[in-house]
Order: sequence, then structure tokens, then C-alpha cells
Amino acid sequence: MSKKLLLADDSITIQKVVELILADEGFEIKSVGDGEHAWALIKEFMPDIVLADIEMPKMNGYQLCEKIKEDENTRDIPVILLAGAFEPIDEDLLKEAGADDYIVKPFESQELISKINAIFAEKELLEEEEGVAETLEEEFEVSEGETVET
Repeated sequence: MSKKLLLADDSITIQKVVELILADEGFEIKSVGDGEHAWALIKEFMPDIVLADIEMPKMNGYQLCEKIKEDENTRDIPVILLAGAFEPIDEDLLKEAGADDYIVKPFESQELISKINAIFAEKELLEEEEGVAETLEEEFEVSEGETVET
């Protein structure tokens, strides 16, 4: 099953580059040119990850990330923000928006793939831990209900 990725960037060049880089990685990719269209598509497409340019029309990457993280249906979707080479990265805004990571354009193919894979690996590990915790909790509840005969 392919992973779904939404790319929000107003540069057609970046859209095509990301699509080329990630096509071989098995991603189903949808690209849009601004934050408002991205937000509308996220609710319909429900991607596994979002790449969003920080500087784009109608809604910037920080604002889009905040919307994603504030909505209970989308808050678990990882977001990587894309920054231009000459755009200052505001670490406080990144944290406030809830971004999972960022990458500076132009980027190397392997750098993008590595960041995406690291986020998916972390997400899978967290899901595994949650599953183990639920199993232990269920086992504990069952053992509490049992009586010991003497």
C-alpha cells in the first residue's frame, strides 16, 4: 500500500522535483500551490504526511501546520515545512505551529527521503508503543478481575 503525501508549494518546479524524487519511493502524491487549497485537500485526501512551503499565498506553511495540528481528525499527520535558502527559520514558530521537521530548499534527494523515512519510523515506533501499552493495560484489567483460590 502506497503512502499518501500532500505537497503544498507555489513553485511548480519544486512540485515536479518532489514528485520525481518520491515517485520511486512508492508515494501517491497530490500537489497544490497554496495553503487554502492544501487545507481543503487534506480533509478529503487524508495524507500520511504533508510537505508545506513556509512562504506561499493565501495561507503560509506555519498557518497550515497549525490548522492541521489543531483539528482532531488531522492532528496526527506529520508536517515537514519547506524553507527557502534565504528565508530565516524561526524555531519558535516551528514549535508553535507543531511542525515535525523542516528542510531548506534546494535540498538533496536523499535528505528529503531520509527526513520522511525518519518521521515514518518514529510514527511506527510510537504506534507500536501505544499498542503494547494497551495490551498491558488489558492484561492488567483481566488479572485484577481474577480471584486467587487458596
